[in-house]
Amino acid sequence: MPTAAPTVWEDFEVPAHARGGQATLNLHDHLAAYAPKRPGAHLRISSDRFGLEAGVDRQLEDAEDTRARLRWGPLAKIYRENDTSAFKKRKVIKPDGSIDWMVLRPEFRQLLADLANGVIDGVIFYDLDRLVRQPRDLEDLIDIVEYVKRPVTGATGGRMNLINDSDRHMARMMCVMALKSSEDTARRVARQHLSAAQNGIAQGRIA
Repeated sequence: MPTAAPTVWEDFEVPAHARGGQATLNLHDHLAAYAPKRPGAHLRISSDRFGLEAGVDRQLEDAEDTRARLRWGPLAKIYRENDTSAFKKRKVIKPDGSIDWMVLRPEFRQLLADLANGVIDGVIFYDLDRLVRQPRDLEDLIDIVEYVKRPVTGATGGRMNLINDSDRHMARMMCVMALKSSEDTARRVARQHLSAAQNGIAQGRIA
C-alpha cells in the first residue's frame, strides 16, 4: 500500500512523526537550518539632526557581519529608516474616510510587503528596539513570519530570531517595555518644555 507523500514547505520537510498527527511541535530547529538567499537588512536611527547617517552605516556593518557569520546570501535589499521614529503616531485618514493613529514608516511597511511576497526570504535587524517600538508593528511582522516561515534575526545581544516561538513571546514583552520607555521619555521632555516655557525660555531648534 503506497504511503502518502510528505508535506513540504518549499525547502523544509515536516518530520515524519508529525505528518497528519495532532502533535504541536516547535519547528524552529528545522526552519532555522534554512539560509536565506535574498535576505534584507533593517536599519533605523530615531534622530539624525545633520543627516550624516553614521548610525545606520554602523548598523549596516554589524548586519553584514551577522549575514556572513550565518552564511546567508548577499543582502538583496536594505531598508534604511534614518531620522525616523518608531514610536510617534500620526493621525491618518484612510480612503474610506475612517481615521486611524499609526506610526508612519514607509520603509518598514515595504519590508513587510517584500517578506510576504518573497522579494526577500529573510531579515537581519540591528536590535529589537530599532526594529519596533509599537506592539501593532511587531504583531504585523510576526503574522508574516508565521505565514512565510522565514527567519527574522537580530544582529546584537542574544540574536533573537522571530521564527522561534519562544523568541516571539520574548519580543512581545521587550516591545512593551520599549514602548513604556518611549512614553516615559516623552512625558519627561514635555514637562521640561512646559517648565522652560513658563520661565520664558525659547523652545525648539535654532536655525
